[in-house]
Amino acid sequence: MSETILTVLVAGGAAAVLALMAAGLLTVEASRRDLAQRVRHAVRPDAAAPLDPTPGARRLLLGPLQTLGQRLHRSALFSGAAAADLERATQGAGLNPRTAVPIAIAGKVLLLPLCPILAYAVTAAAGLEGPLRLLLVAMALVIGMLIPNWVMGLARRSHQAGLRRGLPDALDLLVVCTEAGLGLESAVDRVASEMRSSDPPIAIEFFALGQELRITSDRAAALTRFAERTQLESWQRLARTLAQTLRYGTPLGQALRTLALEMRDERVLRLEERAAKLPALMTLPMILFILPCLFIIVAGPAVIRVLNILN
Repeated sequence: MSETILTVLVAGGAAAVLALMAAGLLTVEASRRDLAQRVRHAVRPDAAAPLDPTPGARRLLLGPLQTLGQRLHRSALFSGAAAADLERATQGAGLNPRTAVPIAIAGKVLLLPLCPILAYAVTAAAGLEGPLRLLLVAMALVIGMLIPNWVMGLARRSHQAGLRRGLPDALDLLVVCTEAGLGLESAVDRVASEMRSSDPPIAIEFFALGQELRITSDRAAALTRFAERTQLESWQRLARTLAQTLRYGTPLGQALRTLALEMRDERVLRLEERAAKLPALMTLPMILFILPCLFIIVAGPAVIRVLNILN
């Protein structure tokens, strides 16, 4: 294999991998912007931007991937259970499943052969032979399978961190809205409106809950889906509290105030737990970076003086 062909393969494979990674990141941003624009459109229709989430370069990059993913999704390559798991993962990351699931499927299918081909071309250009080349190609195959899951995991952790951080503030605002005389749907929409700029994940989830409460007649099912989307224990407790108040007619403001107080206490406990772990976490950096510098500063002049005397 000539060096020109190897160079073309390496360049093409690298460009394809970078394009797919950029497509994943753009998918996350486009889906979040789509949902955020829908929140603004529902709350302030006159000030809302157009609901086209992928203009320009994003549409040119994501459009073919989305089309390929939709065709693969309809084929027998992916089972219904795998597609359902992927849809739940995208919902847990705060993404729009209609956009994110096809692109994730296309990314999985394209990266699976591209990464081993790129690894083979790189190892051939580097002159590696035998078991080492096979090992690197196998590692590239595993990495190609895991890259979409890593991107989805990063988006999910970021989204869930925002949900966990902003829930006590959202509950306080929900208490104020319910005690002001608003119904549950109006209070949920008001929370989504007020928090769309300060905490977009909270606004997205509350907006989706408000839409489901208006569409369906079974509020308990809507709250159950709301808890399943977030996949967080605190949000599941919120869904159970709302379901119990709707079922038994208990005061909603009092229940939410108690739940908000518990959430704030839990947040303080988590911060105290993280602070208690700092001494143990700082031990290794101190040994590796701080103590050697301290020894050099303290014992360095004495060592230099002893060496001068001996010489």
